[in-house]
Amino acid sequence: MEMSFTIHVPAGCVFTINVKPVVGLVPPAGGGGGGLNVNVHPLAGGVEQVKEEPLIVETPNLFDPSLKMANPKVFFDMSVGGKPAGRIVIELFAHTTPRTAENFRALCTGEKGMGKLGKPLHYKGSIIHRLVPDQMLCGGDITAGDGSGGESIYGDRFFEDENFINKQTGPGILAMANRGIDTNESQFMICMEGSPIIDTEHVVFGHVVEGLDVIKSIDKEVRTGNCVPSKPVIIADCGQIS
Repeated sequence: MEMSFTIHVPAGCVFTINVKPVVGLVPPAGGGGGGLNVNVHPLAGGVEQVKEEPLIVETPNLFDPSLKMANPKVFFDMSVGGKPAGRIVIELFAHTTPRTAENFRALCTGEKGMGKLGKPLHYKGSIIHRLVPDQMLCGGDITAGDGSGGESIYGDRFFEDENFINKQTGPGILAMANRGIDTNESQFMICMEGSPIIDTEHVVFGHVVEGLDVIKSIDKEVRTGNCVPSKPVIIADCGQIS
């Protein structure tokens, strides 16, 4: 890429040009290293001077894994019937679903304080209100506790479906629960098995990296025919690990 400038200055004057490349701009395909042409026209006397200096722009490799921020990891410390049941650690896909991941992360830390509905924007103390044996557990209703409520960190109760880039890759996938298109808030589901509707109707934004055995153990202990846990399943504590 070549850029040319013509500058008129009084004869005998000294001027300086500082060139600061814009990092991240990629030169056209097949182009050279680029150049900068400066034409100096004294206003009185002298001969036009032309100075050409190469402009070299170093473009970082945007696909270098070392330049990417690590996805955050959060945890749930679970209890069943008032007794500790183990820890679940989840990696959030902030690189592909940043808005959805941030909503979940902040609800794990409780850093946003109180919501507009008068309840803490925090998963701590909330219940797992639905458990489909061998398939999924559902939680995150931080306002009503029965699957009818919920609230996001974004001011409105609902926020839009961010994208459907992430797909099911196996047990432990984390997805948003919803009531239809663009009705995400705080409710979520963790899948133990795949479901065809997850990839097309629910935003997948994380996966369990530790504690899938904890989920399966809870499933076996509290499963019922109507998908309502036989004992209270509580997120006793939660937060961010990294």
